[in-house]
Amino acid sequence: MDQSINDAEAFLKQKIKINPLKDQMQQNQKNYEIQLQVAHYFKKSESYTKKPAIKLVSNENDEVQVYFIYGEHIPDQSKKQDYESFKIDIIETMHPKIDRFFIIVFFNTNMMTASTLNDFKDFYGTLPEKYFFHMKKFIVLHANFIVKGGGIFGMNEIKSFFKKITTFADTLLILSKEEWFKYKMLAALPESVKAYDQSYRDIENQRKKTVFRKQQTQQAVGDDEIDSDDNFNKDSKILGLNLDEYERNKYGIPIILDMLVQYFEKQPEKLKTEGIFRKQAAVYEEKVVEAALACQKVGFVNKVENAHTIACVFKQFFLKLKEPIMTYQLYEWVVQNKPQIEQNLEVSVQMLFDYMPELNRQILLFSLGFLNSVIQEQEHNLMTTYNMAVVFGPNFFRSEIVKMTDLGHVTLFVQIVQIMLEQKKDYDYKKMLEVRSDNLNFDASLVPFLPDDLANLDDILDMVSDKNVVNEIERKELKSRYK
Repeated sequence: MDQSINDAEAFLKQKIKINPLKDQMQQNQKNYEIQLQVAHYFKKSESYTKKPAIKLVSNENDEVQVYFIYGEHIPDQSKKQDYESFKIDIIETMHPKIDRFFIIVFFNTNMMTASTLNDFKDFYGTLPEKYFFHMKKFIVLHANFIVKGGGIFGMNEIKSFFKKITTFADTLLILSKEEWFKYKMLAALPESVKAYDQSYRDIENQRKKTVFRKQQTQQAVGDDEIDSDDNFNKDSKILGLNLDEYERNKYGIPIILDMLVQYFEKQPEKLKTEGIFRKQAAVYEEKVVEAALACQKVGFVNKVENAHTIACVFKQFFLKLKEPIMTYQLYEWVVQNKPQIEQNLEVSVQMLFDYMPELNRQILLFSLGFLNSVIQEQEHNLMTTYNMAVVFGPNFFRSEIVKMTDLGHVTLFVQIVQIMLEQKKDYDYKKMLEVRSDNLNFDASLVPFLPDDLANLDDILDMVSDKNVVNEIERKELKSRYK
């Protein structure tokens, strides 16, 4: 879907959210024009300028602007000049970029109540509609139990709006998993925040490891364009992208899908595993496979003993796509034309193939061809065409906004995927696989994340997942398995 369409739809959704505030917004606009004039000559108090409450931490060319607001720096309203300085600072900082989408992170650090957050919401409610239209998310960091329990939400419409878009993050480490987060943002943190939340050290350690390995790769491949200041690696960075963001082989198939399928091509007996693609695998094993895929370590992927792990990552690829392989538009087309489609499923399925974007169709055909090779072993793995459709129906089709009514469409999507599998059972997916060696074409010991020396597996696990995901027992099991 075109990005401009996405932006327009996001804009309209925000507009719908704040529609009840229309009258208040019109009055706010009049007051705001006065505030802008005041801002030109207002001199901020010295005490406030020493500890400003708002900081723009994103780059000029970033798609989404990010503002940090420090609750402990917001002055008490009884200190009138300080509080007015705070309000003017918010306006001066946000006004130049208010026509762009943005995220606000509110640091509730060291706050014992919800009063400061409530005061901020009250002030924000005096701003014009642009300040609401483009806000994608409001994140409260270090929320206390009063805030999490609903203490920030009142009955008025402004706070109801915030309730809809507010999420919570307990630590900086959790916040760092957001797709927009960059390591350099840590430099904007006050010392009081670092003293309160030591998890920033974990972020720094992750970044040091990432930079070191990027430098090693840079030396190995002679690539001067590797940027050590890019976002450091996050969990499942290899998953959750748009289809066109993935590196693809010479036939147009995402390399990670190519690698996952070749695992079964090189070990065809794995296709006979009972319940393959239906049964789950250990999350910590999936994390290691994702890391191996991230740097194309075919040799490591092929050492994975549990075929369910590879199958689960294959499913996760489709489930976590930003936009599903059967796009949101196709989903809505099916739902809106459900009666007609149910009467003539085979023709409707062919229409879906015709309407799909070319890249989506190419990858879907490849995947259907491969899944049919799994179905051919149904005598052993018990995965019939119907069973496979039950698994992949929700992975291929999903709505943009989850609704209870979606459940009523599940059966139809399973039927559609079943017919797709039947129609493409003879599709030659193997012609779209690319031959590659078990390692990259330079010294594999210099590749980030997964050196051939598996004694470094602890280091690998530190980089690809949190310690609460992979515990010590699981680490020992992995190290013994991949000796």
